[in-house]
Amino acid sequence: MSKDHRLKTRQPLVKQSHVPINFLLGCSDDALAEYELARLDDVANDRKNIIALIDHMTDCMSLAWLAAWFRSMDRNALRHAIENEESPMEWAARMIRDGQRSEEELKPREPLPPGIAHLAAAVRYQQRNIAAKLCSVCPEPLDRNSVRYCTKHLAMARTKSARQRGAKGEPGSRDYLYGEITESTQGRQPGTLASLAMNREKATRALLNELGVKPEHAAVSLNAAIEALARIMPREKSEAMTQAELFEKAGIVTKTTGQKALAELLAAGTLERIGKGGPRDLYRYWRKP
Repeated sequence: MSKDHRLKTRQPLVKQSHVPINFLLGCSDDALAEYELARLDDVANDRKNIIALIDHMTDCMSLAWLAAWFRSMDRNALRHAIENEESPMEWAARMIRDGQRSEEELKPREPLPPGIAHLAAAVRYQQRNIAAKLCSVCPEPLDRNSVRYCTKHLAMARTKSARQRGAKGEPGSRDYLYGEITESTQGRQPGTLASLAMNREKATRALLNELGVKPEHAAVSLNAAIEALARIMPREKSEAMTQAELFEKAGIVTKTTGQKALAELLAAGTLERIGKGGPRDLYRYWRKP
């Protein structure tokens, strides 16, 4: 087979207008075998080109889908996820957490308003600085007397607090730090219980005076009973009176109050008594000379 014939036989079928029947009829067995091998080689080359073309199409389609996916999502969030890769345990925990949420809960939250976002950022800045043992206002180290401010801002905070309290005096003084200090009245006024008892006594006497009743004839408090008993107490032993007689003459209605009043007078050494205290020999009282 000449060189022209070999070149002609190696041309693709798509470029041939007709099947070379006459050529095949006039060829020998060796030429037909060579022709067959040439066509099989063309098939192999075309298959290789088709595979390469399909691979190229697949790559282009994948890149197109990737570009569409990038357009449909937040690229900043994707960059953050790539730079901060989560561990398998974190991924599993997120899958479990998100799997139990509804579609409404999985929607991204709306961004905070500008003012609230600024406040949140300021709070986070303070928390980071305090955790790093820095001032919550500036990046200076903390003062040794504070857990929140540096020396400069601690002095400013103390001055502001002192001004709000209306502090007076020089900075560092007791009046400046703790406000104006007044003189203590401890021990110069009666206690709370004594003051209440005195006020009740005054109110009782004022009420009895308005009603036209003398306190000694209607004693209702311990102090009034003591005063009434002291006023009508006999001065002689021969004139000593029993408890019932004293209560009736003094106008003491409550027996318990009268007994307490007698006990107070006896404890003070103002009275004396005779008798054994039995039903046949009652106690009798008189004023101690």
